[in-house]
Order: sequence, then structure tokens, then C-alpha cells
Amino acid sequence: MALSTFENLYKGVLLRCPMAGEFLARDWIRWSFRELVERRAWSWLLKRSQFIMPAQYATGTVTVTTSSNLVQGAGTAWTTAMIGRQFRLNIFTPIYTIIAVDPVLQTLTLDDLWGAVSKTGAQYQIYYCYLIPPTDYHAMKVAWDPNFSWRLWTDEVRQEDLARFDGQRAWQGTPYVLADFDYTNLQLGGAAITPPLPRLEIWPHQTAQYVIPFLYESRPPDLDDAGATLPRYISGNVLMEGALAKCAMWPGPSADARNPYFNLTLAKGHQDNFKKQVDELERQDEEVYSRDVYYDNYMHWPNAPLPFAVSGSFLQLHAI
Repeated sequence: MALSTFENLYKGVLLRCPMAGEFLARDWIRWSFRELVERRAWSWLLKRSQFIMPAQYATGTVTVTTSSNLVQGAGTAWTTAMIGRQFRLNIFTPIYTIIAVDPVLQTLTLDDLWGAVSKTGAQYQIYYCYLIPPTDYHAMKVAWDPNFSWRLWTDEVRQEDLARFDGQRAWQGTPYVLADFDYTNLQLGGAAITPPLPRLEIWPHQTAQYVIPFLYESRPPDLDDAGATLPRYISGNVLMEGALAKCAMWPGPSADARNPYFNLTLAKGHQDNFKKQVDELERQDEEVYSRDVYYDNYMHWPNAPLPFAVSGSFLQLHAI
């Protein structure tokens, strides 16, 4: 069975309401799709990926200057592949992100001014601890460490917990946690990210080559984006009902040019049909992967061991 396409859907709206024009018809289909997507964590949004952390680089020495974001290397071999990784001297200085590298001059540009005292010939570390997920990332579902066969803590541990227990980020080695950190518009290697993506801090920081697989909920592109297709689990008539409901609520471009399809009773009928069909899609999705009801006792499953007590936010987020 051929799947519906964005083009034949918005053209179907135009057949019923030519006055709307192509731009409105496209918007109504696109908005209906986005309304459906935001309804729940659909099973077809789940994807698998992995965070790959290269071994730290610490060859040579550096010169850093207070209130400058330029780092000069000596005996180093820095490359643009280090853009997006983190830079630090020791546990008594902040951690910065590298936003530019000059391989010829052997300089690094940091994302903020060096705030500690100036140093010459200092030892340093470049490693990857603020992890950048795929560009379609929306939310973390689960991350695990195959080396130890346990799940990493994700939304249960916050930056507040890490700052209280390890403000220096002195712990390095076996990771236990993926904590929400901030947003970045810089991909590893220097490519731009628009709009910015969340970054997750892995803790303790990992300085050896390491990999953490994970499952995440993705955000699909809009249907009018290049290469976008309608997911196979969504039938085109569902989006058509949502678009026609919007069409029937549009009075027209002006009082002198009324939309003949404008009818609030008709709009409610289309909206009711849209909701009914989305409800059915939810029921079908539960048969693929159950999402609404899930029974679990987290104490019975192996999470990574934490060396500190979780904060009250964990108790608020989990019914125990």
C-alpha cells in the first residue's frame, strides 16, 4: 500500500478549498502532523545511538592568560576534531569548551575567558564530558554501560547534586550519571547546530576511550522539510481531518472574499474525527510498544552505584 505524501495531502485540501492557496494548505497539514506528534511519546519516535568518547589528549604544555580565551600550545598536535571537546588544567580551574582550533599556530579558542591565574608550560587535559546527542534528539529514554551491565542515572540526578558532591569534577573513571547540562550550537568538529541542542554531562568524567549506548525519543522533521516522509503508522486521512478542521475555521482573506468552506459546525465535526482517529492511533501504538502503563520497582534493577544520596527532586519525580 502506497503511503500518503505531504504533496498529495495538501493538494487534497486545495481541492476542497481552492481559496486557501498552497501556503495555507501546506501549513494546515504541517500543523496537524505536529499536533499529532506532540500527543505522546510514540513508539516510532524511539531511536538508538551511542556516545563515543575518545581518549583524552594531554601531549605537550599550554600557556593560558587571565581574561583571554586563547590558549597557546607547545609540543602539541591539536586538530579541528577537538572542537566541541572540553579543556581544563586541573581540578582547581573551571572546565571550558573548545570552540576553535588553529592547527598551524597550535592555538585553542575557549568558549569563555580564562578566569584563573595565568600559567606558562602547564599540563592540561582535553577530553569529552559534555556529550552532544543526535540532531533530532528530544528526550533521553535510557542509557547503559555494557562494560558493567548497568543503567546510567539520567533525569534523576541533577547539576545541583553534582555541584554539591563534586563541584571540582575531580572524579574521573567509571561513569554513573548522564545529567542535563545546557544547550550548544556547536557540533563536534565545528559544524553549526541550528537550533541549539541539549548537552548532557557524563559523570564521573571519562578520560579513556569509551562508549555509552542509549535510546532516545526523537523529534521528526516537519513534513515540508527536505527528505521528510509521513511515518508508516500514520494514515493520511488523519492529517486530512485535522487540516480540514482548520480550513473550516478560516473565514477567508477578507469580508468581501469569504471562504465557502467556512463552517464552525463542520469544523467541529472534522476536529472530532481527527481526535477519534488519533485516539485509535494511540491504541494501535500501545500494541507496538506499551507506553501508557508500566509497572516497575527501580530498586530491583541494577543502576550504576552512586556515591551520594539523590536529591529530593528524585523523590518528587518518582512514586516510590
